[in-house]
Amino acid sequence: MPPLSRAATLVPSTYNEADNTIDVVWTTGAMGRRYDWYNDTPYDEELLVTPEAVDMSRFDAGVVQVIDNHDIQGGIKSIIGVAIRGNIANGEGTATLRLSTRPELAGVVADIRAGIIRSISFTYRVSRYEITRAIDRTDGVNVPLYRAVAWEPYEISFVTVPFDAGASTRSAPQNGHPCEFITRAPAQSPTQQEPTMPMPGTQTGAPNDAPTDASRAAAPAVQTPAAAPAAHPASGDDAVARAAQEAASRAAEITEMCSRHNVGHLAAGLIRGGNSVDQARAAVLDEMHRSDTATGGHRNVRIQTVSDETERRRNAIGDAIVLRANPSASFRSDAERVGAARQYRGMNLMDMARESIESAGGNARGMSRREIAVMAMNLDRDMQGRSGMMSTSDFPQILAGTVNRTLRAAYEIQARTFTGWARESTAPDFREVARTQLSESAAFKQINPGGEYKQITFGESAEKYSLGKWGGIVALTWETIVNDDLGAFDRIPLALAAEAAAIEGDIVYGILTGAGLMADGTALFDAAHSNVAAAAGGITDLTLSDGRAAMRKQVGLKGRVLNLTPSFLIVGPDNENAANKYTSASFVAAKASDINPNFNTSLEVVVDPRIQGKVWHLAATPALVDTIEYAYLEGEQGLFTETRQGFEVDGLQIKARHVFGAKAIDWRGMYKNAGA
Repeated sequence: MPPLSRAATLVPSTYNEADNTIDVVWTTGAMGRRYDWYNDTPYDEELLVTPEAVDMSRFDAGVVQVIDNHDIQGGIKSIIGVAIRGNIANGEGTATLRLSTRPELAGVVADIRAGIIRSISFTYRVSRYEITRAIDRTDGVNVPLYRAVAWEPYEISFVTVPFDAGASTRSAPQNGHPCEFITRAPAQSPTQQEPTMPMPGTQTGAPNDAPTDASRAAAPAVQTPAAAPAAHPASGDDAVARAAQEAASRAAEITEMCSRHNVGHLAAGLIRGGNSVDQARAAVLDEMHRSDTATGGHRNVRIQTVSDETERRRNAIGDAIVLRANPSASFRSDAERVGAARQYRGMNLMDMARESIESAGGNARGMSRREIAVMAMNLDRDMQGRSGMMSTSDFPQILAGTVNRTLRAAYEIQARTFTGWARESTAPDFREVARTQLSESAAFKQINPGGEYKQITFGESAEKYSLGKWGGIVALTWETIVNDDLGAFDRIPLALAAEAAAIEGDIVYGILTGAGLMADGTALFDAAHSNVAAAAGGITDLTLSDGRAAMRKQVGLKGRVLNLTPSFLIVGPDNENAANKYTSASFVAAKASDINPNFNTSLEVVVDPRIQGKVWHLAATPALVDTIEYAYLEGEQGLFTETRQGFEVDGLQIKARHVFGAKAIDWRGMYKNAGA
């Protein structure tokens, strides 16, 4: 069932100026007429107002808010106050409301105090109804009576028109919740039956995109137990007929219940065993639990809206902007996206702004270009109200989403040459990270017959580093819209993405070419680490062989030879030709002594302009040994953006943020030659 609404009673004379509070009688449980649109029938609803029936946990927790017209979707701006006390006594629900002291609500509070704003409504949801069929009612009313015997209040609202017998206030929540419907046994003849509400499995709620009107709330399954026996004793043929009818009713209900819950194999045994409907229901629940447990636990079916028409329109307009700015955009081969964007291809930014205003219910006819831009960017709410807009424009969301997508796409295509030979990681925050470099394990010990296994230990050496943060702000002003400036969606994101990728390369290659110290107090490349050439030399088969030999001889923390082999040859532009020559399978030696060993062709050449002169490096794959580790902030791998309505500028501000860090973890997987 969706949440429902009812009228409440404001008592203006109870206003307390000292603490800005006022008392309300928010329910008396009075009967009210509702209508089930899905079964085309009216019904009366009555609330049982007792401490046992009303769940006051939200009042006790202090989270029952006072809302403007049930506008839950309006966010915190729609909050007028909070219920600080609530009580159920003598068939009434009372509460003390503390009103907000925000300056913008001063007029509202004054009207409440004066009794001008006095209509109150509250939202509640019911978890159990007792249903009296129309035929069983003794008050002469010919509609079913739904008596809520377990329900919970959610919020209290000041409204323009409260719930009455002919209408019900619309409430914002759209999703339903479980509710049990129990039809009370008739007092007269059990042969008279009232049409029941739909059984489980049929659609009983309004679609998610329909208004959740309390008057359109449809009741789900009605569980109709076997008719109760008559109050007076029966005899003769009447008693036999009645017993037969009760047995048939019991058998039919048990059969239907078992079939509904996909446990039809239980029905015959439950009927022959003389089980009551309640006993059969317990058996069905036990069988469902057993089946769910055997298949890994119960899985609820949830229908989720992946996208709607508004989202598709926003994406299509964003794609049209990108295609105007860059006709060779990466998604141009996606026929579906291009087709959706085609309807906006003849529009400039001003036309798209006008489209967003009209989509929000406004009328931009007769307005200047500046006024249209200001309204579309949500910079003048008064102007929007005068134009008839029923909501804010989504144009800022379209622009921000377009910049974000363009920025991320541009970042992804930037050349980052270190990703193959360095290891990627993440850090949870900006505090210093200690990366433990694990060497080879201690030697295995021989186990004698019946002997005991010994604990294996690992040598450890910790390298520490922390993340850094870089960023800037891009402003999309209303002048951008008027001037139809597409640079913000093409050239600016590309420049920002290139800058982010350049920062990463500067940090990683700065470690490779710099003189920073490791945790042992020695530079990354040092004779003490046995990873630097004794004599500088250009790239040849002999110098490559020397580097390979040095890496194979590296010794771990436990003293064991690691036998590492290089996978990458890292050079600058001045060495690119030599590197490609000595790693090419097509290399032909001028004489036998110049023959290039086949293992050199397995090296992958990495060229980066940050490596100056003839210096070259060898690196093992990070899958075998730690080299340089680079890290992003956990959950923000790459370039991220945040958006806010501009304060310093008249428009939208998009902040680009990049968090990155790197550190050499182990020298054993890298080798340096100064070149010649």
